[in-house]
Amino acid sequence: MTGKSGKGTSARRTAAGTPARPAAIEAVQLLGKWLRIAQGHVSFGMGCSCGMGLVKIQARDFELQILDYLYGKHGGAEAVLALLREHAGYRPGDAGSITALLRAIATGAPEGEAEPQLALLRDLERSIDSFDEVHRG
Repeated sequence: MTGKSGKGTSARRTAAGTPARPAAIEAVQLLGKWLRIAQGHVSFGMGCSCGMGLVKIQARDFELQILDYLYGKHGGAEAVLALLREHAGYRPGDAGSITALLRAIATGAPEGEAEPQLALLRDLERSIDSFDEVHRG
């Protein structure tokens, strides 16, 4: 989605290069979207599984894969690794919660720089948006 400036939502920056909105605000908005999407379903087969889909899978069934992706992409940043482990209960390939991750960021629980959190949130938003598109499709 682009605005009047022609920049997508992931390009939310001021001219000085600082984040336009705090990570907490981004996390609150994304948490609402995730909770809505996670209760929905994704179809594999004929159209959306609201109708005659062959296989019904909830988006939250992919939660661990999404967290594994985020860990693979951002796990080198110590702040992100701590955020995933301490606040999302993430253990690679085993456990974790996107809801807990977003709630921690939204409440300001994680300490550290905002930029790694915002980068993580941007990638998480893209993943959630892809599930939303599939469901609407």
